[in-house]
Amino acid sequence: MTATADRAAGRRALETAAHRRGVRAVASYFIGGTWFVGLWFWAIALVVGVLILWIMTRNDDVSIEAVGGVAGSAKFFLFVMGIILPLMTIAVHVAAGGTRRSYTHGLWIGATVSGLTFGIAAALVKWGEWTLFRRVGWPTDGDLGQLYGDGSEVVLVSLVEGISCVVYYLAGMVIAAGFYGYGFVRGVLLVVASLGTVAVTEVFLRSGFFGNGLARAVGLDGTPVGLALLGGALGAVLAGLLLRAVLRGAAVRPVEFAASASA
Repeated sequence: MTATADRAAGRRALETAAHRRGVRAVASYFIGGTWFVGLWFWAIALVVGVLILWIMTRNDDVSIEAVGGVAGSAKFFLFVMGIILPLMTIAVHVAAGGTRRSYTHGLWIGATVSGLTFGIAAALVKWGEWTLFRRVGWPTDGDLGQLYGDGSEVVLVSLVEGISCVVYYLAGMVIAAGFYGYGFVRGVLLVVASLGTVAVTEVFLRSGFFGNGLARAVGLDGTPVGLALLGGALGAVLAGLLLRAVLRGAAVRPVEFAASASA
């Protein structure tokens, strides 16, 4: 009996170690890959923002959304990365001995760390723009209603932008896994479901192009900041759970991008 128990304990220890290695490999790949490409995103975003700001000064119509608005597009960049990266990695991960569980956990960590750090980067860009506008004497009031007042609220901006980035990244992953594992029709339905999780976050955080208006429409525009952040995080949790459910039933097979494009 003792020998059997020891073998079972040893097997569980090996499985746990393998799971941790798989999670760490997936998370590291997604965080590193996201920021490897993300550095180019931020460089281009800043150049575009400065160009917009220069055009505005030439026309004597300056808005603080010039650079801050471009920084706010980080979540859309992560949404696209969430669609692309899983298709490049899931079959390789399983073929190397990883499990759907370790892959899912790695995706959760990768999306969370990448999203929150992108949120911090966006907050720093918005703070830098706010500081510049204040020193020059330009108006610092934004055009879009948001949970935070302006770029000076660095911590709150980091949380709002970070949570938004996380949910967009996870939503992109759900869409990729949906079409990958379930075909076109069910993939379209999963697009709707994933965007539903995005809508939850956007409404509570009063961000994006529709969040503030929809929050007013449903009576959530007066939600206290703490509860609003929890509501935004709820959207990310729902997206993560949806991703787990989708990956659990997805058939794993290689993705041939070149063949798909030629077809």
